[in-house]
Amino acid sequence: MQRHGERPTKRTLALFWPAEIAGATAPGPADPALVNYLESRGFSVTASGRLALRARSQSQLGLPTPADDLPVSASYVSFVRRDAPPQAGTGSLVWIPPTPQMGDQRWVLNLTLPMRGLIGPKPATWLEELFWGRRNTLALSWGDVGSIAFYPLYHEHRDRIVHLAPEYSRLFVNFPDADHLRIEQIEPASATRRGSRLRAGTEVVSLPLNTVDAAPQVLKVNYAYYRGVFSWRPVLISIGLLILGNLAGLWMISGEVRRFVRSRLRVGREHAERERTLTPERLAEIKPGQSTYDDVVRLCGLPDEEHRRVAAADRRTLVYREMHRRPERRLSVGWLTAVRHWDIERHEVEIELDDDRVEDVVFHVRRSRANAPD
Repeated sequence: MQRHGERPTKRTLALFWPAEIAGATAPGPADPALVNYLESRGFSVTASGRLALRARSQSQLGLPTPADDLPVSASYVSFVRRDAPPQAGTGSLVWIPPTPQMGDQRWVLNLTLPMRGLIGPKPATWLEELFWGRRNTLALSWGDVGSIAFYPLYHEHRDRIVHLAPEYSRLFVNFPDADHLRIEQIEPASATRRGSRLRAGTEVVSLPLNTVDAAPQVLKVNYAYYRGVFSWRPVLISIGLLILGNLAGLWMISGEVRRFVRSRLRVGREHAERERTLTPERLAEIKPGQSTYDDVVRLCGLPDEEHRRVAAADRRTLVYREMHRRPERRLSVGWLTAVRHWDIERHEVEIELDDDRVEDVVFHVRRSRANAPD
């Protein structure tokens, strides 16, 4: 800074930023001397152009009055270290020409840098991204050279670095649309957050710079924007999980409820019993010594089991099974009937055949009582 009454500086001010400038803000090409300066030191130029310079009077600080455009502009070049790996990153060098306002305490010089890479997605698992949506991380630093690939520039000019003045200085970030903003974390702890006193609906995060310690200082903000009146994604996902949990619980107990209703309640009039296959009349038509295998299949259908003997290949046994359930009713109200228990009969018929002719018929009946029909 320059004291009041002193002559303005006539030297060009160089600003190094360890990130890529996204685009020019003023017409015209960059100063060829700046391009040659970097290429002669082992760097490859990726982009270049000019940046608009503006100045604001000290009396206009804190007011929404726009800054005055200056007739000169700054040259910038974005570059990478030649033969360095891609992860070494991109840097930018800006030459700010001398102006009457530079170094004059009555004026504040304004230089806008549209940077690339200051904001990136916050690392998160797929579950976190599904629940919270995409979250961003903004990192703004001061006094940090960045990649070690840019240290040759720093060492060349380290004896001419312009240090911060002892006056109050700070890094600050303006977040518009504060009604839809969610800030999750701010680092370091000395950073503050408050509403803007100049722009409506804007949130400001600021960090006072330590002008005594030369260590790099970084302001880091984790934030996200959402749509609507509130952040709807966590609410909807929570409601969905709650509904799924209730449905899962209902599905788990529905089997027990269904079995209880089937075993203890009967709805409707008397249900017609399923036609029996193994009736005494039908079995009486099977005559030992006369009926054949085809006669048995015609009367009773295909057997449930068929047993053959290895020693007697011509002999086999056909097994038929059938089960009958009959509810013992306790109380009836209209179409609804309460069931006391179930009487169950299991019928099993064994038909012995010798050379495809019926030799004997054995009929078994087992009776039991159960609480459920199954």
